[in-house]
Amino acid sequence: MKPSWTAQLAAAHRAYHLMHDHPTILEDSAAIWLLGPPLSVVLRVAPLRWLFWERLLARVRPVSVFVVIRSRYAEDSLERSISDGCRQYVILGAGLDSWALRHDTSEVSVFELDHPATQQWKEARIRARLGMVPSHLSLVPIDFEREAIADMLRGQEFDRDSRTFVSWLGTIYYLTRGAIEATFASLAMVCAPGSRVVFDYFEPKSTMSPADLHLFEELDQGGTRRGEPMQTLVDSDDVAGMLHSTGFRVVEDLSSSEVRRRYLYQRSDGLDIPGFARLCCAEMEHAV
Repeated sequence: MKPSWTAQLAAAHRAYHLMHDHPTILEDSAAIWLLGPPLSVVLRVAPLRWLFWERLLARVRPVSVFVVIRSRYAEDSLERSISDGCRQYVILGAGLDSWALRHDTSEVSVFELDHPATQQWKEARIRARLGMVPSHLSLVPIDFEREAIADMLRGQEFDRDSRTFVSWLGTIYYLTRGAIEATFASLAMVCAPGSRVVFDYFEPKSTMSPADLHLFEELDQGGTRRGEPMQTLVDSDDVAGMLHSTGFRVVEDLSSSEVRRRYLYQRSDGLDIPGFARLCCAEMEHAV
């Protein structure tokens, strides 16, 4: 069994960035070995890389850069929460995320939730490389369509009375609005006040420039071919409303321009992100 194609692509974007973009935005040194063949071979062998990866990348390069930046943003936000005393990290739809493998610390308990096939692949790759799964990492299999996040975390050594940091990347736009609201509500059931969640989302097509609309359609067509069409595009006011209704408040909601200023300022290589992409950090205020 293998991870979802979307999870593999995200890891491939992070691995390619570390290999070819300088200076690096995110140093995900584990992405390439977690990925494994065939994509790891494609990225390492120049003729294969040009034939099967760089020709694709040319069409969606801003999306590739955003995949890297959203992970950097999550890790920056996580580090601030850890500095403030947070000791639990939950990753929804973790895919091949490698923070727990790049940070050998027993101070932070990491709970990665994803589909059983992805978790089986990831555990096998970790054991093949490291010999064992780090003690601070729990790989939690979940069927997001049938099982509640709150129920799955209750079955782990998860302390619902302690502040938690949650990362939820690359997912919202593939879900229905009802599923998004249900996820925030489920997090509100298990996260203590002061807990934070970081996520990304895409703005409505009506706000996109012609170039961004073309890029979005290219991205959506690829997802549709994989059986993962875009389902929900929202604006910042809509997001704030969903968060408020489940007991969260917006800490910051970065537009593409703000993201560029934070992570792409003074680069000379022309890296850019889609104008429709946003990054948001929210904090749990109270249970609803």
